[in-house]
Amino acid sequence: MSEKQTTTLTISALPGKLLGVYPQKQDGLYFQRIPIFGGAISAQQLLQIAELAIDYTDSTPLHLTTRQDIELHNIAESDLNAVQISLNDIGLPTVGAGGDSVRNITLCPCCEFNPEAFDVRPLAECIKFALRETSLLENMPRKFKISLAGCGNPQSKPYVSDLSFVATSATTVRVIGAGSLGARPETGIVLYESLSIEDVVPLTLAALAFFVNEGDRQNRRKARLRHVRQRFGDEVFCQKLSEYLERQKANNAAAPLPLAKGESGWDHHLILQAVNGDLDAQHALLLARAAAEQNAKLRINLHHGIEIFSREPFILQEPLKALTDLPCIVACPGSTTCKNGLTNCPEVAAQLSEQLKGNEVVQGKVIALSGCPNNCAHSSVADIGLSGQLKTIDGKRQEVYKILVNGGNGNTPDLAKQKQISTSEDLVEEIQKILKGELQ
Repeated sequence: MSEKQTTTLTISALPGKLLGVYPQKQDGLYFQRIPIFGGAISAQQLLQIAELAIDYTDSTPLHLTTRQDIELHNIAESDLNAVQISLNDIGLPTVGAGGDSVRNITLCPCCEFNPEAFDVRPLAECIKFALRETSLLENMPRKFKISLAGCGNPQSKPYVSDLSFVATSATTVRVIGAGSLGARPETGIVLYESLSIEDVVPLTLAALAFFVNEGDRQNRRKARLRHVRQRFGDEVFCQKLSEYLERQKANNAAAPLPLAKGESGWDHHLILQAVNGDLDAQHALLLARAAAEQNAKLRINLHHGIEIFSREPFILQEPLKALTDLPCIVACPGSTTCKNGLTNCPEVAAQLSEQLKGNEVVQGKVIALSGCPNNCAHSSVADIGLSGQLKTIDGKRQEVYKILVNGGNGNTPDLAKQKQISTSEDLVEEIQKILKGELQ
């Protein structure tokens, strides 16, 4: 795809948000969210998405999201249809990428390649197929998020999902759900300590039916599954969910096979950390070609990174080596493109990334910056979360960040606790102090 293509074909009459299309704050420009199922992207798909960025966004970087999606920003309205057709042609349809739908199903990136973990991808495929066949998605009160994990240390953020399955054996899962973030976050609860994998698909459909019937259709701020839980109380909520499950089980199709362990032999693992989640289109081309040549597997994680799994040591080209020693900093676009954004998160994240590069004290920690109270970067559950606000100081309107610490990153029920408020100018220094004093 070397020259810009045009087309008049319309691939869907669905509303734009359901197709993952959102307007930017810049007039006439949009971004396209591309759901990458479980974060698994082929080298060829990555190459072709990079080519779309070059052709239709003037080489704007690919943006990696916190739900294993890729976003293309700065698309002209006249080019949206052509982009969607191209994505559909490479096996990446965008239906359900936004709006009131079941969003991209997320998976731990490592479980397929870890012989000590369970490979939950086939189970996720069963869920995906069942969702494709149900009519429940036609009338949802709001979005619904599903995640799966196959190891004891899940990276798929089960406590901030509407429904999450964590494998505990080849035939059982622990079910966590009814959590969400936003301006007033609340993590989920354990719904079933042990559930047969035969009941995973029926429970998914039961939870959706419960949500469709009981979700708030008057107030979107209270329209997630966790608000249904809050309204009924945990005990009654779980009881009603079990009643829905029993009714759904009578209609269930063939049960999935027992879970297999992850495949052995993928002993080499690299993580490329994209600053602000932004992966340069030319760098994406380099990575795609290297992965194809070296038979490596690529997985987008939930923290702005691409993980590379290979059977032999993976050879990185020079421009990509710079992405291997960066701290894990997650940032939403903030005021740069989002209509709700109050602060310039990318600028602050870039400063933090540069200042903390190679610093051992930040290893294994997540720093998350959200440009408004909506919490899109998952600041309220991060090791260090930054929530952007505007505040008048000495008569001047300034960008400030509420600093939160010691969250469980959605992998435990722990919310981060507020520590202080800092101006953006002082933020790098304040974060360094917190890291040295609390996280060493």
